[in-house]
Amino acid sequence: MRESTGIVTFGAAKECITPSERTTLIGFGPVFGVPFECVHDDLYVRTLMLEDGQGERVVLMGFDLLFHDDTLTERLRAYAQEKYAVKPGNLHVNYSHTHFAPAVRGYDRHYHTDSYEAFLLERCCACMDRAFLDTCEGTVEFAAVEGDWNMSRRLPQGNGKTKFAPNPEGDRDPNLYLLRLRDKGGDLRALLTSFACHPSNLAELNAVSAEYPGRLCTLLEQRYPGCTALFFQGFGADTKLKKGAVEDKFIPLSYEQLDEVAGFMADAVQVRLTCGGWQAVPLMLGGKAFTVELPLEPNGREFYEMERAKCSGRSGHPGEGFVPTENAGQTAENSFRLMWSCADYVAENYDSLPDTITLNCGVVRLNPDFYLFSVGGEPVVSLQTVLREAFPDKQILCFGYNDAIAYIPSDKVIAEGGYEAGESADLEYRLKGRPKLGVDAICVNGFRRALEELAKQDMPG
Repeated sequence: MRESTGIVTFGAAKECITPSERTTLIGFGPVFGVPFECVHDDLYVRTLMLEDGQGERVVLMGFDLLFHDDTLTERLRAYAQEKYAVKPGNLHVNYSHTHFAPAVRGYDRHYHTDSYEAFLLERCCACMDRAFLDTCEGTVEFAAVEGDWNMSRRLPQGNGKTKFAPNPEGDRDPNLYLLRLRDKGGDLRALLTSFACHPSNLAELNAVSAEYPGRLCTLLEQRYPGCTALFFQGFGADTKLKKGAVEDKFIPLSYEQLDEVAGFMADAVQVRLTCGGWQAVPLMLGGKAFTVELPLEPNGREFYEMERAKCSGRSGHPGEGFVPTENAGQTAENSFRLMWSCADYVAENYDSLPDTITLNCGVVRLNPDFYLFSVGGEPVVSLQTVLREAFPDKQILCFGYNDAIAYIPSDKVIAEGGYEAGESADLEYRLKGRPKLGVDAICVNGFRRALEELAKQDMPG
């Protein structure tokens, strides 16, 4: 077996992916089909390249986008393999899940444009090129800071019912995780951050914004010139910023309030950077991309026909031809247009739709004791607990949002019910049903097989 080593070569870069054309926004009903009116803050793709002492390379890419389907990942893996000999299983992506980014392939079926898709791919490849071009040798270290920044948005009511509302006692991960990369001179050159908290916190609906993840990266780069800060969204599907929790609901935040939250997070990171408490992470890199199949409990075609009729009656029949709305003021109409579109698609294609969710997953081995687990869609925080408990001898960071596929509930969330368990979420993602119980075991078994296959690859012969 190869040995882990403290020697690491790394490179980090970012490229602006703010659209240069008047695209529509994406993320939820109120902005469905709405062109953005201004840019509050820019969107970026950020790349971190790692190479261990044996020449094994890993590429991690983070995006200020809602998410994308896996066609973008496939193209980036092909590019990295051909140009930089990066194994396909060694490149992994993550979307911050900002709801104030342009429509792209995946969640959106109507408004994405070929021109922005081409622009996005070109910027991604350029970002990767620069990460490989500007490299240095140094060290990797890990730490975490705990903060009171997020809160569960699931309030159980009993009898399999859960309300979308603040729950101070609910599941959440309070930790902001950090990977620090310093050059041989001790200068901070890259900082990977990861936090589990669903965006969609802003009151302003018609402006492009990277939301709190983008603001955190900007603040860190301002405080540490020469450092590239990256953000990787965790298993945060069922938490929101505590700042917006008021009594029995979450209220939208202003940019100033969002900046305040990001500032508190950046302050905590700065304290950790100056006060120690870092764990050295020697590298013995490896990676594996794989899928698991999650069975669905079908709703029946009639359910979607009823939803289609209901949405049609509320908003006026939108018909087959969607056109962008002129402003974001028609939020109710836009929301019903989105749900009509989803219900119509499932009703018309019900028999050909799969009875499972194909969930894209991945593993990045930093060393035999430290792993990054990647899961597609929007995974809930209790699924992270399940995975960590299944591998108690491993240190694991969990990244979600590697594609646009579905909410990914744990068995606990399925039993409790609620939005993330499939109440309306399955319709929003154009699924013919909601996930069945058994998600925990399926995911654990998939990751266990991936770790076993990684270990076999390192055996002599």
